[in-house]
Amino acid sequence: MTVVDNIVVVACFLGILLIGYFFSKTSQDMDSFYKANRALPWSLVVGTLMASWYGGAGVVGTVGYSTTMGLAGFFIWSIGAHAVRFPLALWVAPRISVKAKGTIPDLLRVHYGKFAAVLGAIIIVITCLSIAEIAAVGYVGEGAWHADKVMVAIIVVAISIGVTCLGGLMGVAVTDMIFFFLMVTCVSSAFPKLFFSVGGMDGIKEALSGPAPEMITAFGGIPIPQAAMLIIMCINLYKDPAFYQRFAAANSPKTGKRAMLLCFSIWLSFDVVTIMTGTILRVRDISLSVQPEVAYVSTVIEFLPVVARGLFVVGILGAIVSTLDSYYLIGGEIISNDIIYMLRGDKKLKDKTSITITRIAAIVFGIIGLATAFKFDRVYDAFLFLSSISMTVLFVPLIAALMYDGKKTNMAGIASMIVGGISWILFQYVCPVVVSGVQVDPVLIGLPLSFVAYLIGNCFGKDLSAERKLKGL
Repeated sequence: MTVVDNIVVVACFLGILLIGYFFSKTSQDMDSFYKANRALPWSLVVGTLMASWYGGAGVVGTVGYSTTMGLAGFFIWSIGAHAVRFPLALWVAPRISVKAKGTIPDLLRVHYGKFAAVLGAIIIVITCLSIAEIAAVGYVGEGAWHADKVMVAIIVVAISIGVTCLGGLMGVAVTDMIFFFLMVTCVSSAFPKLFFSVGGMDGIKEALSGPAPEMITAFGGIPIPQAAMLIIMCINLYKDPAFYQRFAAANSPKTGKRAMLLCFSIWLSFDVVTIMTGTILRVRDISLSVQPEVAYVSTVIEFLPVVARGLFVVGILGAIVSTLDSYYLIGGEIISNDIIYMLRGDKKLKDKTSITITRIAAIVFGIIGLATAFKFDRVYDAFLFLSSISMTVLFVPLIAALMYDGKKTNMAGIASMIVGGISWILFQYVCPVVVSGVQVDPVLIGLPLSFVAYLIGNCFGKDLSAERKLKGL
């Protein structure tokens, strides 16, 4: 990175903070701060969906993971993940605007009561720490400047907190759109030169045919338990609070659907670039002697001219900022408007108090994230860890609440969440299951057990949603 590149980086992020400050003037109440007055147009929904999903884990993490998975990353993870999003776009996400005020804990509360709602809210808040994004920041800093990863992470987390605290969802969405454009443009522009530097597809096949032939097969290069975990994680999106928030903030249900459907083509195309880039990095370093995420950033910078390097770093770090500020905002909203609201006996907080709590929560999230982010070997390991927890506890009761219109008792939701949580702890730390030398992720065991617990629990307790209908609520 040259002096000019560093000036570009600093100038871009100062501009982003100014945008956040501009929108702070229009985000003075809860509806504007958390939901952008439910007025997000189609273009901003597209940008914020793209940027929120493809942060550090989606770009840097995918590249790093693909150095061991190869093409299987696309055929198992990418195709699976995007295929299951069609029902999300067409039927699932729009229903939350009808069935709840726009948050997952409120939906859980309607069907399963306060205990389930508070427990679910705590799990969601934990996932909103976004530790994978913070880990990715550190590797970008090492690759771009050879800087201390913790120091770079502190700076980027501070910027993310600033954007969250200043502009609310509208500020987040506008900056997401800018970062989305820079990220896609810069990451994609570096790919052709990198691809042909190793001789194209023929060069990749020749280089990997001896030391790692499984890398160039559709389903090789990945252990069976890990493949099963990735397939399960494809449906993790169905309980991702960021997507529901975006649908709730869109100016109409049709806007959210159209934005999501357009994103599919962008996501699939972008995955080809990131996964192939990871495969190319393996060709350049067969033994993976350098941390793949660090090697990715330093390699791309090597292939880009001055100024473009700075924009590339802005695009990557910006994507991470977009994800962090999105989840910090969501986590803060859940703490103030769900957890505290319910613990106070359903007494609504004043708008100013709620926003203040969210801003304080964003700072706490950043501190906790910085303290835990670098405990994992790979960025994607951190992402899968948090996804596994939330998937095991939340997926069954949430999908039942959204998509099943029959009897749903409070005991069904509570039993499902408790059994899922205990199963995850048991098979993660107490008695882990190992197959072919690879530990089976507890979600593969806990998720079926959670479903069985839901069915049994549904034979007991009260159908709270039916009672609410009888009372006219």
